[in-house]
Amino acid sequence: MKKIAFQGRRGAYSESAALHLFGENVEVVPMNTFEEIFRSVESGAVDGGAIPIENSTAGSVYENFDLSYKWRLPIVAELFLQISHCLCVVPGTKIEDLREVLSHPQGLAQCSRFFGRHPHIKGTAFFDTAGSAEEVARRGDKTVGAIASAYAAKYYGLEVLAEGIENIPGVNYTLFYAIQKEAAPLNSECADPVKTALIFTLQDSGKSGALYEALGCFAKRNLNLLRIESRPHPDRPWEFIFYLSFEGNPKDPIVIEALQELQNVCDFVYRLGSFYEGKTVKLSY
Repeated sequence: MKKIAFQGRRGAYSESAALHLFGENVEVVPMNTFEEIFRSVESGAVDGGAIPIENSTAGSVYENFDLSYKWRLPIVAELFLQISHCLCVVPGTKIEDLREVLSHPQGLAQCSRFFGRHPHIKGTAFFDTAGSAEEVARRGDKTVGAIASAYAAKYYGLEVLAEGIENIPGVNYTLFYAIQKEAAPLNSECADPVKTALIFTLQDSGKSGALYEALGCFAKRNLNLLRIESRPHPDRPWEFIFYLSFEGNPKDPIVIEALQELQNVCDFVYRLGSFYEGKTVKLSY
């Protein structure tokens, strides 16, 4: 049975993502940090990992962009997981009892309007959503709650005091990537759209139009760019690493041409992976 890592405690949204990405017949392995996941995949201690990349309301998970550059493990699949945050409390707790709510910083940010409606409740950052539910269950204190999933509440014996407390219910999604040590070949008979993710650095970042020239490799061939992100280069002050994803199969001659031209205008290009367009699913584990 494959071992698949996720960050957090049992009941985390990432656990659900791991099961959707790799299948239910796997052993999920909770880990404390994202870097621990990358390290464990690289060493072979686990067979793969589920990594959150972006949330539709709170934005990018920058740490995982940086770790993708550091470890350069292949991305083999993606998934859009619909997130529904719940207020999880010790059974019998009322909203007026609460003075503090724990959750991951992303969870707190995604529920900022809830705290605006309840100014007597302080949001406190915790390392993980499910971990915050575990901590509330451990304390047994009715003045402390957690923002986590209904699955986490059930797993830790808590009560769901309110459901869908995210800022805009029904439109909160997190994009997850599946990573593993070896790239997965694309099925030539599959007609699903293919996405490609890569990282690059410019030859001369101070040159006027350098980034424009790099992006033009795709624009002139009508290749649709899906996202571009820049992060500070860890070894070169005031230079940047660019993360880019686009619609295109690396076996397509047009894509091959674009990547060859990109190599000519950049001093570093690395393809993180090509994978089929991900499905959108609701939390179900």
